[in-house]
Amino acid sequence: MKNVFLNSNQYGNRAKTDAQIIDVTHGRKFNGIMDMQARFIEENQLFNEDEWFLFIEQFGNSVDDADKGWRGEYLGKMMRGACMTYQYTSNEALYELLYKVAEQMLSRQESSGRFSTYSVECELDGWDMWSRKYVLLGFLHFHEICRDEEMKDRIIVALTRHLDYIIERVGGGEKRDLSKTSECWGGINSASILEPVMRMYNITGKEMYIEFAQYIIDFLLNSNVNIFALALEDKLMPYQYPVTKAYEMMSCFEGLLEYYRVTGEEKWKDAVIKFVDRVKESDITVIGCAGCEHELFNHSAATQTDTDYTGIMQETCVTVTWMKLCNQLLLLTGDAKYADYIELSLYNALHGAINNKKRSENGGFMFDSYSPLTIGKRGRFIGGYKDIAPGKYYGCCAAIGAAGTSLPLLTAFTATQKGVAVNYYEAGRAEINGFKFTVETEYPTCGNVKIVIEKANPDANELLIRIPAFSGTNSKIFVNKTEQPIDICDTESFYVSLCRNWTDGDVIEIEFDMNPRIVRPCGVEGKEESKNYFAVLYGPLVLARDLQISDAGTKVELSDTLSVSRKISNDFDCLFRADVTVGDRVMDMVDYGSAGKTWNDSSLTEAWIKC
Repeated sequence: MKNVFLNSNQYGNRAKTDAQIIDVTHGRKFNGIMDMQARFIEENQLFNEDEWFLFIEQFGNSVDDADKGWRGEYLGKMMRGACMTYQYTSNEALYELLYKVAEQMLSRQESSGRFSTYSVECELDGWDMWSRKYVLLGFLHFHEICRDEEMKDRIIVALTRHLDYIIERVGGGEKRDLSKTSECWGGINSASILEPVMRMYNITGKEMYIEFAQYIIDFLLNSNVNIFALALEDKLMPYQYPVTKAYEMMSCFEGLLEYYRVTGEEKWKDAVIKFVDRVKESDITVIGCAGCEHELFNHSAATQTDTDYTGIMQETCVTVTWMKLCNQLLLLTGDAKYADYIELSLYNALHGAINNKKRSENGGFMFDSYSPLTIGKRGRFIGGYKDIAPGKYYGCCAAIGAAGTSLPLLTAFTATQKGVAVNYYEAGRAEINGFKFTVETEYPTCGNVKIVIEKANPDANELLIRIPAFSGTNSKIFVNKTEQPIDICDTESFYVSLCRNWTDGDVIEIEFDMNPRIVRPCGVEGKEESKNYFAVLYGPLVLARDLQISDAGTKVELSDTLSVSRKISNDFDCLFRADVTVGDRVMDMVDYGSAGKTWNDSSLTEAWIKC
């Protein structure tokens, strides 16, 4: 977001805010695990020119007519992630490739204005609207980074024709009703076009766009799916809604926030906050994903340890969309809990899904689609699988992942009206809002963070330091070796507000309590065996057993005593490895993001340990 303001209500030096934090799109160079994963994806996926042009080839060939598929989503979805990655890396070669992709894609626009993988005879059915949404989003993200004004104008002209074509055919009266544009999930996949419709309104100011957005909102309030009305009412959990497809539903709520930004109607922001609170309570698992039955909200907080279901679970598309939705609320509210949610998902669910062995070695994509929690293996199934050429195929989760790996790097530091907020902790450098920072840390594998102010902004005096819930008031903060007070408040995670006249060379040191802890699942009512599990957490990391180095799958007697002793790992590639002692049982454990990476039975892995 640009040019918004931080409205801070102070409680001592702990900032409890209803903040709108300004995004920043330059001046960062990190060198920790987040940076490593983003650059791995950039090098091994985003520079694969052959795949980009296979995505483009899907358009104009009616390839989705036969199965009402979603081949049209891949281009825009990966373009969004690639543009976000470029915003972080500033890799000129990536920009040039994206420019080339945009040029080629523009040539695929039909004379009518359509970008579609469906014929006119079969259009506006199945996943056509969904795929057209991603055309809009991909181009809009490239429009943000594009330095060629003529190209930017061409993009908006093309997208205007593309969107106008849809609005001329979908809507009230004699037009096709939104519910008739897809037989899937009550049409919420089509309704998720709300997000780019509002972005197009912001750019063009065309009244027909906000009128179409209002039509979509009315559909999501008053139709059989009525997900916005249910969120406002706040009586049901999302898994109790008439449709429960997690990824598509969250995408609709992303669009509702874009509508709120334009209209300022508080009830819409409140609806999203209530919805996200309900999702967190009922469906987010120990590793920060949802959907423990296919990609559906299914009360995953309980069912995550229900081994009666043996199918696919915890889709990477769900992880990334959850992170993006929480990021929107972080920027709008300044509530630290959303950064906590993102961090949990990033280090565990998302990093666990990254295929750090090159594709040629095991035939997998850069991102796995699904993640096990109880004893199981990775890489079991490709989500959103579609053939895109003879002998070539792709998947939805592979296309979306780069948006997740880049997101926290773009918002690790954000500018505020009074200074800077520090949201995530990654070693490196950041330049923002008149400040230059150097960060020294091994976070998330240890809790010590040192932030040196290389250059201060004499006109800004507030730094907001996020304190994650796992550490809370056990945290310590020092400014130039002087400990700062941390006031007690009613929130588990929060920002500490450090206000002073900052000078070059000032040093902030933070000591987080990594708080090794055992958590238990709530389990499924009536299924006692689903409650007989525990997981071990260390800071924001979930620890896991991997059959390569441990006796994963064996039962462990639970004890009140727990210790985690980090150790050097020479024979297992991981971010963090430790001897974890529970009672008199010592377990060799690694971070969940590093576990299970052979994709076969030799490295069965588990986050939930049977007890």
